[in-house]
Formats: sequence, C-alpha cells, structure tokens
Amino acid sequence: MKKLISAVTSLCMAATMVSAVVPATVGAADSSKGFSIKTYDIANPSADSAKSEITIKKSDIPAAGYTIPSAVYYSEATNNSTGSLLASITTDSKDIKFKLYDPDKDSYTSEAKSYKLGDVEFTTDKYISFAGKCKSKREGYMAGGAYQMACEASQTAAKTDNYFIGCSWMNNGEDYAWAGEKSDSYPFYVFDTIIPADIAVGSYKVMFCDYNTDATGVNDNPCPMVESQGTRYTKKDGNLKLSELTIKVTEDGGTTDPTTTKAPTPTTTTTKDGGSTVTTTTKSNPTSNADIKFAFVDYETQKDTIKAKPGDKIDIDVNITAGGKDVSALDVQFKGTGGIKLVDVLGTAEAFPGAKVSKNIDDNRANYATLKGDTPMVPVDGKSAFGITIEIPATIADGTYTFGFDSQCKIFKDNTNFNYTTDFTPITIQIGDTPQPGTTTTKDGGSTVTTTTKPPVSNADIKFAFVDYETQKDTITAKAGDKIDVDVNITAGGKDVSALDVQFKGEGGIKLVDVLGTAEAFPGAKVSKNIDDNRANYATLKGDTPMVPVDGKSAFGITIEIPATIADGTYTFGFDSQCKIFKDNTNFNYTTDFTPLTIVIGDKPVTTTTTVAPQPTTTTTVVTTTATPQPTTTTTTPPVTPGKTIKVTMWGDANVDGKVNVADVVAIRNTIAGTDLGFGDQGLVNSDVVDPQDITGAACDPAKVQITGADVDHIINYIISKDYDMAKAVTPKKS
Repeated sequence: MKKLISAVTSLCMAATMVSAVVPATVGAADSSKGFSIKTYDIANPSADSAKSEITIKKSDIPAAGYTIPSAVYYSEATNNSTGSLLASITTDSKDIKFKLYDPDKDSYTSEAKSYKLGDVEFTTDKYISFAGKCKSKREGYMAGGAYQMACEASQTAAKTDNYFIGCSWMNNGEDYAWAGEKSDSYPFYVFDTIIPADIAVGSYKVMFCDYNTDATGVNDNPCPMVESQGTRYTKKDGNLKLSELTIKVTEDGGTTDPTTTKAPTPTTTTTKDGGSTVTTTTKSNPTSNADIKFAFVDYETQKDTIKAKPGDKIDIDVNITAGGKDVSALDVQFKGTGGIKLVDVLGTAEAFPGAKVSKNIDDNRANYATLKGDTPMVPVDGKSAFGITIEIPATIADGTYTFGFDSQCKIFKDNTNFNYTTDFTPITIQIGDTPQPGTTTTKDGGSTVTTTTKPPVSNADIKFAFVDYETQKDTITAKAGDKIDVDVNITAGGKDVSALDVQFKGEGGIKLVDVLGTAEAFPGAKVSKNIDDNRANYATLKGDTPMVPVDGKSAFGITIEIPATIADGTYTFGFDSQCKIFKDNTNFNYTTDFTPLTIVIGDKPVTTTTTVAPQPTTTTTVVTTTATPQPTTTTTTPPVTPGKTIKVTMWGDANVDGKVNVADVVAIRNTIAGTDLGFGDQGLVNSDVVDPQDITGAACDPAKVQITGADVDHIINYIISKDYDMAKAVTPKKS
C-alpha cells in the first residue's frame, strides 16, 4: 500500500539525505555563506534592519507572554548558487516557546499587504521569503524552492529537550532569484519567540542545533549546512558563518527593546458567488493584547461571514480564546445591527464543561459562574463560551449587518471584579438575493445572450464550476482570437483532499494556454502543468494532512485561447474524462462533476438553454457532463506508452539525470501524490526498485509499474547506506 511520510519523518529524511547530493570533499572556506537568527519586522524585513540582541523588562511581559517576531536569514554572495539548505534551531530555556510560519501555507498578517517584486505589484498575507516570487497578480505570491518544516516541543534527534524548529530547503531543480537585492533582504524563514510572564531574569539564547542528522552515525550529515555547486558549508568545516539571537530579561531598571508583538489589523475579504461580489471588512483576530478574545461564527460552518435571507434564524457559536487563563465568571450583553435580535441562549457552554448559563433575552444578556468548588476554570480555547440563536427581521433591507457584544462584556478572573480586558470579532451577515443557477440575460455589444446553467450533479463528492475570472459567470461572449482567464471553482463541502490530477478539453479548437502555479482554494499549494497534454496536478498536504479546500474558490486558474478561425456559435470548455481527486495518497476515491464554461462567439443574438432533470442521474442539456468513474486499481499518474518494454538505465534515477539523490526521492513522492513531473516511461521503470517486473532491469513495461512508499524507503536507505550499491535496494519482495 502507498503511504504518507510523516512530518517528522520527512524532516529527518531531508536532514539525513541532504549531504548525499554532493561529493564528500569540502571546498575552501567561503565567508559569503552563513545563517543568522535575528528579530524580524515585516515592514523592514532585511537582516540589516534586524537585531541580534533584544532586552525586555519583566514588567512589560503580559500574562499571555511576550512575542518576539523572529527569523532565520541566509547569506550568499552569488544568486542561484545554492542547491539545498538545512538550518534547525532551538533555545537554551525550557520556558521559551516557538511558533513557526510556513512561507507557502501560513498567513502571517491578518490583512494582506502590498508588495512589488520585479515589475509585479501584488498583495499577500504571507511573509516574503528570500527566494520568493510573483509572476503575476492573479497567480499570486509563491515561496521559491521546496520547504520541509516542523515545530516540536522537543527533538531527541537534535539532542534538545526544549522547543525545536527543523527546516530544510531545496531549490527543487529550479533556478531561483533573490526576492530583494541580497539573499538576506528577506528571511529564509520566520517564527515567533514567545517569552512567558513567569520567566526568570537573565540572558537566553535562540541558537542553531549542532548535530549529525544521520542517527546511525555512519554518515556525517551535519546541521546546519549549505550545499552549493558541489561544495558543502558546515560549522565543523569552518566555512559557514553563524550568528544567534540573545534575549535579555531585566528587572524594571533595564531598557526595553521597542520590538513588540504583531497587532492584527482589519481584514478586507472579497467573495465571489454566482457573479455577485461581496466585500466585507472584519477583524480576523481581536486586538492582540486583549486578555480574553471571542469570535462570533456560524454554528454549522464556523465562518464569521455568512449570507442569509429575511426571516432566517441562525445558530451562532461565540468561541473563546483565553490562552490558559483562569475564568471565574462571564457577564455579557449582545447587540445586532439592522434590527437583528437575540432569540435564545443555550444553557450549557462547550468551553466550560458543566457550567450552567443564565439568560435574559429581553435585555440581550447572559451570564454564568465557572467555578469547580472555589477554583476558577480554564476554558477550552476555540470552543463556544455561548451558544446563541439570532433572528433576521422579515422586513430587513438588503445589505451587510453584524452581531456581537454590546459594551457589556465582563470576564472575571476571580470573584471580586472583571479584571480581564476583552475583544471580539462579530459575525458579518450579508442580506440579499444571491444569484442562483437559472435563467440569466446579459448584454454585450448589443448582443443578448440568455442562458440557463446547470449545477453539478448533486450527489457528486467534489464539484467544479468553470467561470470567467472577471465576472465569475459561467456563460460569456467572446471574439475569435480572444484569450480568456478562467477560474475553476471547487465545492467540496469540507472534505479532505490530498491531490488533484485533471485534464482539460475545449470545443471548436479552444485550447489551454496557461495554468497558474497557485490555487486560491488550497493556500500554499504549488500547481504543476503540462500544457501540451492539457494537464495539471498538485498535492495538497500540510505535512501529512490533506487540506480542506475553501469552497467557492479557484482550484485551478487557467487561460484559454479562442482560435482566430473559429465560426460563430456556442462552445464549452471544461474537464476531459481525466478528473482525479484524491482523498488520501492511495487512489482517486472521490466522484466528481463540473459545470463547463459556455462561450458564445459572434455578434448575433444567441440563446442557449440547459434543462435540469429532477433526478441527478438524468440530465438533459446542450452540454452534457458526466461524473468521473471511480477506478478499482491504484497506479501512478504519469502517462505511459502501453505494450512496450524498456531497459532500466539506473535503479532509483526517477528524474533520469544519471544520479540517485534527494531529487529522485522528491520526484517519486510527488508521483505518489498525483503530481506528474514529466519524467516519462524511463523515470517510471527506474523508480520501481521494489518487486520490479524484471530484477535484471532488462525488460520493464512502464504501463505495469506501480510506485509505492516502499520504493521511496529503499531509495532513501540506498542514499544513506554505507555500501553505495543500488542492487542491494532492488528486491523482489514488496514491503
């Protein structure tokens, strides 16, 4: 069976294999290579603006702890000269904690900020990494290369009982460019250093882990390390400069460093629904220095922005974040805009098991004690402190409204006074008619187009809608020779997705000309494309965990081109029969369906009608789409040429470059995850080292190859083995 590699295993794999890519010889010292741990300021992100030492007065540390935005910087003199990096860190204090931010997947700011890289202006809520890039505003920001990251409370392999961050990076076979003028104009990676309120006065270090990542001790694979053009740079060899962060905690007589915690700012979000654009501004996080924070969210979706109709009743959770603080009682008053009123409060609270809630609906009030005997309770963060129901007035006008706390929000630490500061995010409610699938009329250049669209079959697991990027409509008018940007929006209903592998198809010669490298629905995922085959695929994992896509967002951003010789008429563009959506890493086990983009060519009025039959299995349309049949076997996704046999050129050489190293492991793992990197038949037979068809490698049929995690494991063992002999990794027994 194919298997996922755990986050820790992946990290250790990167750490133990990274030095196997280069020869054992070490080059002369090069002062241009180095790592530094410093403070980080997103407004002034360069290493030159950061500090290697910070002083904090103990009295300035709040109850929730003092957060120091921090970063690891990488220095090199020559752009695009590095193949891989390994820089893991720890601290000399058991009390200090880390929070890690993945540059591909994690939001760093609560509000998207504006940047310019090269000639492209864009916005992102992520931080810019040292080799970050943005090719177009629509594609968005991507961190360069491939990161493997983990944050743990301790790490035995690194010989630390304190907090640990492990990070390795490879250029992934791509040419990279610095995001700024120098390699350390932007950080290698960013994290928070969190100092607790009860820490003792003294001096503390955030420092590099210095250890051999090969736990067997057979090979010398040190951390930290840089590999560049056949040379490795390490602390042991004296050719890698290292600088660490010092934190001084003083009594009140000391000088406080101006570094502060990150303060969230209001976030503006734009949602697209059937051609209607709704823009809302909410505080995605309550003020960072508040002691107790609340978020009003829809009970079903746990979202803080929803759509509703006049007369609706909505169940809401008021989720609490207290950061481990004791709470003895709560006394709150609610308030809504536009006449939205409180109609019920639950008698129990998830965040405080056993507590009984009192309510006064007429006054919009609720309160309760949270004591076990005389002891205040610590709420369960992220759980509901109040479960309430609100009602939308039947006469409410279309618009945007909120519901949250009034000025009355008293949270008691003990039984004497409400001595906690509080803040909250209200729920935002959009009232109005949301365009639904049905008959619509649009005008374009005097031409009237009437369409009735068909939603995807209701019982499909995953549904897609091809829509025009600008208008978010699934029917548009166009001219011969036009290029059209298209969003392929996904609806998964909260289902986990580990990978996607699709093939596109258009009528009338309409062709695919580009696929974006990013996907709105899966933040941080990197999309691979094969324009010649009309294919695109990518893995959607955070570590080992499949991601849940953001419904209504684009899973693929594509560009199509209308032929210059196309005749007037109505055409569609959608998926071909190839639409594989993976739940896990074993097979494409979701059924799918889609609504294609309908394109009307010509100046004459055109009417197209789509009729939806009552049952999902019988649909009569001008354009017919069918759900992808579910397969019964598990195979690799790359296309193969059936019926031919070829010779293995080198066991384990997946990318057919004449070497076996970490790049081949990455290629095979991507293949297992459903991402075809285009290495073709030769790469497939080279990769099948466990139970191959022909153990001599003389005659292997690519169509019969099945790549599994066992193949990955054997190649890893080969790379780090003492005996450099791939024949010992080739075995007729599947593990």
